[in-house]
Amino acid sequence: MQGHDQGASAELDEARATADAMLGVDLLELVDESIFLRDLSGRIRYWNKASEELYGWSSAEALDQPAHDLLRCQHAEALTDLNQKVLDDGRWSGELSRRSADGRELLIETRWSLRRDAGGAPQAIVESGRDITARKATDLVLAESEYRYRNLFQAMAASFWELDFTAVGAMVRSLYKSGVSDLRAHFRQHPELVREMMLATRVIDVNEQTVHLFGRGTKAELLTTVEPFWPDASSTVFAESIIAAVTKAPSYVKETRLRTIDGKEFDVLFTASFPPENMQKGILMVGVIDLSARNQAYAALEQSESRYRNLFEVMAVSFWQLDSNGTNRLFAELREQGVSDLPAYIDQHPEFVRRAMDATLAIDVNQRTLELYGARERGEMLGSVSRFWIPGHDEAFRHSLEAAWRREPGYLAETKTRTLDGRELDVLFFVTAPPEMRERGMVLVGNIDISELVASRNALQRMQSDLAHAARISMLGELTASIAHEVNQPLAAIATYGEAGLRWLGRPQPDLDEVRDLTQRMVGDARRAAEIIARIRGMARQQSPEPQPLSLNALVKEAAAFLRHELQSQGATLRLDLETGLPRLRGDRTLLQQVLVNLLVNALQAMAQAECATRSIVLSTRRLDEQLLLRVEDSGPGIAAEHVERLFDSFFTTKRNGMGMGLPICRSIVENCGGSIEAEPRPAGQGACFVIRLPLPAP
Repeated sequence: MQGHDQGASAELDEARATADAMLGVDLLELVDESIFLRDLSGRIRYWNKASEELYGWSSAEALDQPAHDLLRCQHAEALTDLNQKVLDDGRWSGELSRRSADGRELLIETRWSLRRDAGGAPQAIVESGRDITARKATDLVLAESEYRYRNLFQAMAASFWELDFTAVGAMVRSLYKSGVSDLRAHFRQHPELVREMMLATRVIDVNEQTVHLFGRGTKAELLTTVEPFWPDASSTVFAESIIAAVTKAPSYVKETRLRTIDGKEFDVLFTASFPPENMQKGILMVGVIDLSARNQAYAALEQSESRYRNLFEVMAVSFWQLDSNGTNRLFAELREQGVSDLPAYIDQHPEFVRRAMDATLAIDVNQRTLELYGARERGEMLGSVSRFWIPGHDEAFRHSLEAAWRREPGYLAETKTRTLDGRELDVLFFVTAPPEMRERGMVLVGNIDISELVASRNALQRMQSDLAHAARISMLGELTASIAHEVNQPLAAIATYGEAGLRWLGRPQPDLDEVRDLTQRMVGDARRAAEIIARIRGMARQQSPEPQPLSLNALVKEAAAFLRHELQSQGATLRLDLETGLPRLRGDRTLLQQVLVNLLVNALQAMAQAECATRSIVLSTRRLDEQLLLRVEDSGPGIAAEHVERLFDSFFTTKRNGMGMGLPICRSIVENCGGSIEAEPRPAGQGACFVIRLPLPAP
């Protein structure tokens, strides 16, 4: 046994001596690259200083060890196949995954060379290698930064159009009046109608990018209809944008093809937004992003991390780079559990939204974010985004999660957010995350401060509320005689019953049963008087709208009861044609009552002013698809054709002493409920008919 050990040691010493002779050990100890020698069985026969530093094993620990086992080598091809390539070709180079002595994963760029003896027989394999782990990580970070820059650049390269689609709105209303309930199906059956709507949509203004993209250098030639810019194949997208506007969607985004004034077609991302204030004016803002230009920009923006950083920093919009890997893991867990409907899951587990917030990390923000949120340095903004979301205002975050679940590239909504010092900000919150970015756990978020816009909008709503309140008070003043009569009736009855009760009590033999009956009647009339006063107080009160589930038929009956005496004094009849089993709508009871009473009073006054011999009003309710319809028809003189278009304009009136505010206020109330009101065209002399459409609440 001892002789065997001595023989093996001598053999090892001889191998080392051979290695020294073959490699020039003194020189190899000075190089920075890892160099080691392994025999044809794979055992290490030489291990230089750089190998010790790279892998963590000393020369004594590495020698005589199987190299592939010691370093836990991995490669897409079998290691035995790689060894055979060296034997066949004399050399091989490539990248190998290995582990160091302390367990670190290393990526090594290696070169293997075959060494032969004096007779040309294969003797050993020399490997030189260097660690490229850090370089690969840097390449990955740079690639991720390029994704961020490309996305931001795409958002900036936009063509904007301001369009007048008033005529399109009139065409849509006409379709609904004619009985069309499914616009999408109607457009499919009548594609020529979509082209007519294009011809009816006028271009009011465009930006310089639009002139560059669509024109020949002159803006004036683009201020026409939109029809020349829409190929026939893209008509469906135009039709869908109309449907989105009619159904009160906040925006519409779709990739399609458009064409220049010269007829050249190109791919674009078409976007349209539908803010209520613009929709009321018949104005539509449209954005177009040239996707071909974006692709060219992608190629030009390679190796541009510094440019991304500059653009990220100088933007006047608060930008956040988020790490969404935590959210991706939560999504993966849900899918493993078999969850396919995230909204339904969140309805049952609302705490999931907060978990996703906690798991979403801010890893970078720009300078505008620091200014907006009151931070002195970036570190204050980094970490979980939960602290920036106000409890009770997390709907936007929830819907952004649902958009991510559906793998949508973006999301946009108005919401509230909280600064570091506790201030609340109204912001336009938008998320941009194409699938390739989201898979890498990278999301770009922007917040645009719209506090002043929201404050102005709230002030406008308060002014509208004040006007509506003033109109109610004015209307109550006109109905003073009816109100006095309504209240006097139960009061007179109470007095009569009281006097009769006293007489019964004053008899030698008081009739207590009769007194009890009279007292019960007095109580009933007192309650009736209280209900009348409550209705009047409800109409006169000034308060913020309070939407709640309501019965449309009950509202109609209450309005009819409120005007009972006025109808009698005017010699008018009111017939109610109410469909039973209607679902409940959502709105403010007082405001909707105001609309009904205003329309009824207008009808009574129109018939009285025209001295109509027969004065009748019909109130009817119906359900049509996902809407409730209320019709107010009278037998008065009707509406003159030249007045129809101006009926809902402020200060327009046909009454002798009217102010012209009643119908505009009615329209404002109905539209704030998500509905519409319009005068139905009728031949002259056949009365007026107003139709109110109110949406049913989502299930």
